[in-house]
Order: sequence, then C-alpha cells, then structure tokens
Amino acid sequence: MNNSSVYLRALVSCMQNAYIFFFTLGIYFVYIPWNLERLQLAETDLGLWLFIFGVVNLISNQITGRIIVPKIGTKNIIMIGTVILAFCPYLLIVVDTYLSFMLVAFPFGAAIGFVIPSNQTQVSNIENKTNKIYTPIYQAAFSAGSLSGALMAAYVIRQGIDPEITFSVMGFIILLSVLIIYFLGLPRSEDSVDPISKFQLPKKNIFIFGILLMFNFATIGIIIDWSSLWLTRDLLAPLFLGGLVIVFFNAGEIVARLLASSFIQLLGEKIVGGYLSIIGAVILFTSILTSNLYLIIPALVLFGLFTANFIAIVIRQAIKVTTDPISLTVSNLTTLGFSGFIFGPAIVGYTAKYLGLTFNMYALCVIWGFNGICLIYLMSKKQN
Repeated sequence: MNNSSVYLRALVSCMQNAYIFFFTLGIYFVYIPWNLERLQLAETDLGLWLFIFGVVNLISNQITGRIIVPKIGTKNIIMIGTVILAFCPYLLIVVDTYLSFMLVAFPFGAAIGFVIPSNQTQVSNIENKTNKIYTPIYQAAFSAGSLSGALMAAYVIRQGIDPEITFSVMGFIILLSVLIIYFLGLPRSEDSVDPISKFQLPKKNIFIFGILLMFNFATIGIIIDWSSLWLTRDLLAPLFLGGLVIVFFNAGEIVARLLASSFIQLLGEKIVGGYLSIIGAVILFTSILTSNLYLIIPALVLFGLFTANFIAIVIRQAIKVTTDPISLTVSNLTTLGFSGFIFGPAIVGYTAKYLGLTFNMYALCVIWGFNGICLIYLMSKKQN
C-alpha cells in the first residue's frame, strides 16, 4: 500500500472518530437545560464541572504528548481514549447526585486529553509529510458532528425518546469507531517518532499562539454549553429549538472548513484567520443588539463561516515557527488552549448568573474579534 493511501485512510479514521464523538456531544448540549433541571443545578455548578474537566484535560494533554504518544503512538492512545469517551455522555444523563455528576468530569477530561491532541498530531504529521492542508477538513468533522447531533436532539426530543436509550445507542456507536481506528489509523511506522520530553514551559512563540487558543477555548463554551439556555431563557424559544445556535453556527463552520484550502490559497492565512474573524464578530454583535432571532440566525451562519479556520491557522502557524516535535507542539498548544476551561467556565457561569446570558454572547464577539486582531499582528511581525 502506497503512502498516500495510508495517509488518506488515517485522515478518514481521525475524521470519523471526531464526527461520531461530536455528534454525541451535539445531542447532549441540547439536553443541558433538561439535565441541569433534573439535577437541580445552577449555571455556576455547570461552570464548576467544566473547571474540573479543564484541569484534568490539561494534565492529560501534557502526559499524552510528552510521554504516552512517544511510547505507544497516536493510534493506540486514540483507541484507549475513545473507549472511555463512549461511556461518559451516558453517565452524565443517568447520575442522580451532585457529586456523581462532578465525578464524571474526571474520566471525560482525561479521555479528551487522550483523543483530541492525538488526532490532531496525526493530521498535522500527515500535513507535514504531504505538504497539504488537512486540519480544516478534519475540524469540519467537529462542526458536522455538532450540527447533526443538534438536529438529532431536536428529533428525539420531539419524539419523546428516553435519553437513556439515545445515549446508550450513541455509546455503542462510539465503541464501533474504535474498530475503524484499529483498521484505518496511522500505522506506527508512519507515526511521529518523537522522544519522551521532560515537563517544561512552552517556548515563547508557542506560548503566544497558545494564549490565542486559550481565549478561544475559554469562550467557545458560550456557544456549545450555554447557547441552548440563552435561547430558551432569554429569547424564550422552546427546548426542541435549543440547538439552533449550534446548528447554524456549525453550518457556517462546515462550509468554511471544507473550502479552507481554496480560501487560504485565494486570500491567504492572514485574511482567513484574522480579518474574517473580526468581520464575523462585528456581524454577530450587531445582530444580538436587535434581539431578533430571525436576524441572529443568519448572523450565526456568517459568524461560523468567518471564524471557522482560526484554530487551524493558529496551529499551522505555531508548527511553522518551532523546531519542537509535532506531538509536543500540538500537546503544548492544546494544553494552553484547554486551560481556558480552567478559568473560562467559572467566569462565564458567574456572568451568566449575575449579568445574563446575553452579556456572554456580546463578550464572545468582543474576544473573538480581539483574537483576530492579535493573529494579524503576530503574522505581520513574523513576515517582517
């Protein structure tokens, strides 16, 4: 089998794994208001859960990139993490106490630390060997999974299907994903051959790009975790429409990521990652001022379209400016990025409770616009 076929199979493996998992998450995100009400939890409790998740994920990211991947390879750790992930969403909707709900954050955070950076390491390694752009296409699987999951949630809620049945089925499908990874995943001979790295602070150039991801990850939960509450509480939409923000935001993201290679070749990474992010943030901010759902929905599509490739370009730029191994670079970037979950949820939960969810939507626009400005500055500085 030639190398191009091996790389294509591995890319498909990463994409299906990401799609199935985010499809399951897309369903769960719509159920968040129901789950909080079932357990009688407040917004600050969800913020604490995400804080615990973030701390565990940060530790898991570093252990994975520095020790586990160099020892057993990305394919094996992805399979281990995926097995753990298969049970976590189901546990979230069957636990019946505050403590048990919080405890689920530990295996969930650890498993994400195994799977997400390892998948990205595979994709970045393939990009490095083929000199092609695959990260946006891979990340399109995230958006496609979230979008179709939100749509599926609307369907199962309208049909009155028991959530335990829904998440049992999804857990089984996630386990089937492990078989696909086993047969299609990147073989050890083509994997990154990186040495075990000691724990140390990321280099300055990686740290700066990681900070941009940190702000992005700290606020992405406003869309993923809080948008259904925003629609149902502030805009008074019914529960089955709670996934509208996720659906339309991800619809824009999917288009942008599938066409990312063409966009980048036509406009350049600075415009696609920086200037379009600023424009998208301004459009969404303006639409929220109207409180009109019919204006907010198309604005969300444009927001997703214009901001979708920010993360991919940040990762690509960081890899270009460092001599560290790809697995270590990705580990450091994702660790810094997911560290946003340490302080982001607590801040978002506090502001949601005392300043309102709409305030968080405004804050999202401001922060993502600021990220775009910073990326433009870093890329201009690098060129000079």
